[in-house]
Amino acid sequence: MKKITLSFVSVCAMSSFVIAGGDFTPVIQPIIETPVVDTIVDSKYAVGVKVGTLGLGLDISRSITDKLNLRFNINGATYSDTGTESDVEYDYDLDMITAGLLLDYYPMESEFRLSAGAYYNGNEFALTGKPTTAGTFDINGVTYTTADLGSLKGTVDFDEFAPYIGIGWGNSTKKAGWGFSVDVGLMYHGEPNVDLTAVKGSAVTTAEDAFKIANPTATQAQIDAASGWDVIEANVQAEESDLINELNDYKIYPVVSFGVTYTF
Repeated sequence: MKKITLSFVSVCAMSSFVIAGGDFTPVIQPIIETPVVDTIVDSKYAVGVKVGTLGLGLDISRSITDKLNLRFNINGATYSDTGTESDVEYDYDLDMITAGLLLDYYPMESEFRLSAGAYYNGNEFALTGKPTTAGTFDINGVTYTTADLGSLKGTVDFDEFAPYIGIGWGNSTKKAGWGFSVDVGLMYHGEPNVDLTAVKGSAVTTAEDAFKIANPTATQAQIDAASGWDVIEANVQAEESDLINELNDYKIYPVVSFGVTYTF
């Protein structure tokens, strides 16, 4: 009986201690799981440098969605060479400048992409006709000496708005750090715009001066006919048309480039 009484008193005392808020009140601690952080996270911006058929280039890319990037690029270069068109040999200087805005679409879980967009096309040729070793020009089947046709100069340019489609490799905004890119596509720059200008030779200017002295009231058309310049200009216009026809096969410009990118 004494043991039962002591046990009862002990239980009552412990109960009172718990009710009174003693240190023996059990505390339930929640279990907090530490999240696993993926070390590969999508980045937003990337820059790249490249070289290709549009010259040296700079790319700036921004991700829009997991499968779509917006890319701006600018390219430029200068080239000089010699070529023959329509039986006339030309020295030409090519000034290249293009600026493009492209959308890159990634259809698969890889860095393969489809690209479409448009370029501002400022590419232009400056032409200078070269006389033959005999000092003559063959224009539209007619041979002129440099005394008749002093020089032949011209420009060739294309449409400023040039649509582009292509494929490529490299998702520059996917992972931070360095990457590699390739582009292969077609830029439609349209039919060439050709402008040839002939400069009168010494024999033509001498004939003009003599005719104007003898005919002070003559019109320019009469002066050109008397010196033979009207025929020369007509043949130069025919040469210009031939040059346009030969360049019409190059309405589409191939675009190929290789580059490196850095994502941040």
